[in-house]
Amino acid sequence: MPDLADPLVLPSGLRLPNRLVKAAMTENLADARNQPTTAHERLYRRWAAGGSGLLVTGNLMVDRRFLERSRNIVADAHLDVERLARVRRAAAGVPLVAQLSHPGRQTNRFVSREPVAPSDGGAVAMMGLFRRPRALSAAEVDDVVRGFGAAAARCEEAGLDGVQVHAAHGYLLAQFLSPHVNRRTDRWGGDVAGRAAALLSTVRAVRERTRDGFTVAVKLNSSDFRHGGFTEDDAEEVVRLLVQEGVDLVEVSGGTYENPALFGVGVDAATAATTVKEAYFAAFAARARAAAPGVPIMLTGGIRTRAAMQGLLDSGAVDLVGLGRPLAIDPELPGKLLAGDPGAELPAYRLPTVAGVAGESEWYETQLRRIGAGRDVHPGLSAVRAASGFVTGEAVRGLRERRRRLALAATAGPPSGS
Repeated sequence: MPDLADPLVLPSGLRLPNRLVKAAMTENLADARNQPTTAHERLYRRWAAGGSGLLVTGNLMVDRRFLERSRNIVADAHLDVERLARVRRAAAGVPLVAQLSHPGRQTNRFVSREPVAPSDGGAVAMMGLFRRPRALSAAEVDDVVRGFGAAAARCEEAGLDGVQVHAAHGYLLAQFLSPHVNRRTDRWGGDVAGRAAALLSTVRAVRERTRDGFTVAVKLNSSDFRHGGFTEDDAEEVVRLLVQEGVDLVEVSGGTYENPALFGVGVDAATAATTVKEAYFAAFAARARAAAPGVPIMLTGGIRTRAAMQGLLDSGAVDLVGLGRPLAIDPELPGKLLAGDPGAELPAYRLPTVAGVAGESEWYETQLRRIGAGRDVHPGLSAVRAASGFVTGEAVRGLRERRRRLALAATAGPPSGS
């Protein structure tokens, strides 16, 4: 059986020096024009030195009209590729792939007045932060697919080793997969194959715009964990379709903003009752492994101890272990785990429940900002303070961005031909 310290070569040829992966976490550290910053460089330099075998960035958005956070990097035609290349160089040779994403209906009201989704429907039910989305036209879906391909080409130009197409956690491609959100009757909806068409087309677009040997990974929900949503049976079928597309890595996760199983909330008893209790989605990882012979499976979500990590590898269901929030608290954790440090167990920080899941998310994001500023993490930070700071900051940045866009429109003059 493989050890955590053993290397792994992906089908693309990319060699990972060990089995621990820094999973994607939103950094929200871009500048006002959504470009990479020195804070990203500090953060990825720290993570690279920490011992991970692979680094996956937080959301790089493919369309600046639709952001998940106001300070996401946007990998569109305005991307400063050299700035992204500096982040690549800061990672000091550790394999680095960019997570590419479109938030769809999970675009908060501070950064977009008109979120989009596969179909018309209700707003995301979370603290009043979201507006009702409108349905994308068929032509707009084609534009989204092309946007992912173009973004991947820019990541390759910046020297990154690959991209991860984000089709989990309730973002746009996951919305297409879910019958709860996707009620389309055209080629982008219907049965599982129809609902997976946007994702599969995106994978093809990325392949078409990048060289042989460029890694293409996909992050996929095991389930939405809601009635009438994306199920484990659906997910297993999608994994089989992804294998046919020749993907190099499948990361298994789960949940959405409305049912955030990624934080260990709402996982049903059947899924939680696994041999590795702290790994939220371990049961589905075994199904994914059976459906994807030859394609590495990465599991992320609630994995905190070395014993559980090694147990997952020993089970044969998992090839890579993803660590997100633990590396926001201890960036050096992978190195400690690989060294067999008996103290390398992540402290279970207890956050005030009044802040809820949103507060927990912003608590970890605040720790990333501290690392990006060259400071140490602050385990005693109030979750309520972190959550309120997020809402205030997003509102202020959103207002500034709207004013900037209005000013640009006013100075641009009348449209051509009028």
